[in-house]
Amino acid sequence: MLANDMYSFKQELSDRKMLFAYSGYLSENLLESLGNSVKQQMELKNAESKVAKRVFSVFVEQVQNIIRYSDEQEFLSETKADRLSGGVVAFGHEHERFFVICGNPVPGSEAEQLRTRLEEIASMDEVTLRKHYRTKLREEPEEQSEGGSIGLLEIARRATQPLEFDFHEIEDDRKFFVLKAFI
Repeated sequence: MLANDMYSFKQELSDRKMLFAYSGYLSENLLESLGNSVKQQMELKNAESKVAKRVFSVFVEQVQNIIRYSDEQEFLSETKADRLSGGVVAFGHEHERFFVICGNPVPGSEAEQLRTRLEEIASMDEVTLRKHYRTKLREEPEEQSEGGSIGLLEIARRATQPLEFDFHEIEDDRKFFVLKAFI
């Protein structure tokens, strides 16, 4: 039964065109290792250098978003550098394109704000997106942001089609947020 279950799981990932998937706690150290795996997979797929750089950038940005904003965090020490954040990340290749899909729990109070931001980004054409990105670069980061408040814009700029996203209700006050980008 054990081998059958694990093989079925592997088959499910393969059917969904996943090159790898990780579920559990993520950290900056693990991001580095997973990032190396992404680079190696793209080499095996003979990805163009420009595409490989875009995929790697989107992958890093999405995993950093999990590390910074997941509602499931444990701390090994008092510093944010030593935090472990729960989520799932997968990387795959279908229809001659790569994709990165990530998911993590978020507080319900933040889900609508996140949805609004993503809908706004999805409504922008390439020129508007570039202008909005440049404007955001000159502004102060948002109060709750641990970066420059431009991560989602970075992902959208590198994606080859509008970002896909969804929310699944976990509990009354928490949702599971998923973001998928094709490159």
